[in-house]
Amino acid sequence: MSLVILRDPDVVLARLRTPSQEWVEACTGEAGTLFPVIDIEQAGYEGHGDAVGWVAEPAEIFAGHYDPDDEIPESCDCIGVYGGEYQMMEMPTGEISIYNPSGWDSASGMASAHEFASAGHAGAAVSLLAAIVRELDPLDALEDDEAREEALKAALQEIGTFVEALPHDLGGTHFWESATEGLVDHYDTW
Repeated sequence: MSLVILRDPDVVLARLRTPSQEWVEACTGEAGTLFPVIDIEQAGYEGHGDAVGWVAEPAEIFAGHYDPDDEIPESCDCIGVYGGEYQMMEMPTGEISIYNPSGWDSASGMASAHEFASAGHAGAAVSLLAAIVRELDPLDALEDDEAREEALKAALQEIGTFVEALPHDLGGTHFWESATEGLVDHYDTW
């Protein structure tokens, strides 16, 4: 069984490269935004909660993670959390970086600078993840254990194959690795 949302990977890649409000709405039901404010518990993603909205001091948390020629952002706002890592929107560029507050010192927590080109690009990824979960949940609810395990295993392998094939220039590698790991942990069938 193939996941409908991943049936045409070229279309999905085009949507991830060119985010739109229509894509967010089609995937999440949330209209009028490029970045959905949703929780996706099955993948360990939080769009609500205490950390969302936190404003960081960029020079403090990102010091040492930029090349000497790079400009440290003016401000950074947390727009989402997954796997304990914060999606930080850098201003004025709007780029998204990942910050892990569990680093041994405040600057060591940087997981990857410039994970997404914009909040819209991050929003497209979060929206796709929501659509994937919407397809996985009915498979997880199958009463026949053998059918459930077979369907989930095939779907999770399809997601893994899709993530492995994502072009390196797309952005979001860290996000997708964490999301895939979260999905496998949640829907563990083997």
